[in-house]
Amino acid sequence: MKPHDHIGWVFDGAPQFDALAVPFLAEGAARGEQLMYVSADPEPGLAARLGDGLAPGTLQVASIVEVYGASGIVDAAAQRATFAAALTQAKADGYTGIRVAADNTPLVADEERLAAWLRWEILADRFMSENPVTGLCAFDREKVEVDRLRHLATLHPLSSAGSPAPQYRLFADAGNLRVEGLIDSFTVGQLRLALDVLPPGTGVLIDLAAAAFTSRRPFAGLQRLAEAGVPVTVQGPPDALDELTAAGSAPNGHLTLEQTAT
Repeated sequence: MKPHDHIGWVFDGAPQFDALAVPFLAEGAARGEQLMYVSADPEPGLAARLGDGLAPGTLQVASIVEVYGASGIVDAAAQRATFAAALTQAKADGYTGIRVAADNTPLVADEERLAAWLRWEILADRFMSENPVTGLCAFDREKVEVDRLRHLATLHPLSSAGSPAPQYRLFADAGNLRVEGLIDSFTVGQLRLALDVLPPGTGVLIDLAAAAFTSRRPFAGLQRLAEAGVPVTVQGPPDALDELTAAGSAPNGHLTLEQTAT
């Protein structure tokens, strides 16, 4: 893992999360990063054990309540400000960036918390893409049902091998929201929700080398997004773009079809 990487990791039980966090944090220490370990209730002495051999202050161990608040319903904008302040302080202290290993299982425990967390994941991914931040978002398979884990995976550009495979992924890419995987009408609806959280002017980027439309209906949804002023770019070989045009996705002021090499 390196700066800007953002991975969703599914684990089995608290001991497995700690076993995962140790090498992840050690890798960050070697890069000169400020390290953060977050879980629901860190055990006493954990900081000393995980931070053995590190310079004082390199590792910060905190509870979910301390980082995300007592309600467990994350305010995305406020949380971004929290991590932006942590990054600013870390760089002032001479670190190259920050690296966060977090067991976020309690923050997706019900529908209200999950909805708030999904908004935060969208904003967090954008923040990591623009700053020297590395994030490991971990969820306990023993406590989170599989469909919820699959939904969470859609908002992480990287996933552990044991994570449920999502149909699609939405993640930040150079100021755009990139879409990969199978794109249907539901995907376009999730895309709209994600854009509501992101800064105005955020575009949508679809590379047909890593994405495919399930039918003509998503084309119309993308065109409506473009007509509403969202810059939408679809990249692909000439024959694939010709199929889109034939299906009614003609370019307009905000919908661009870019040819790539065959």
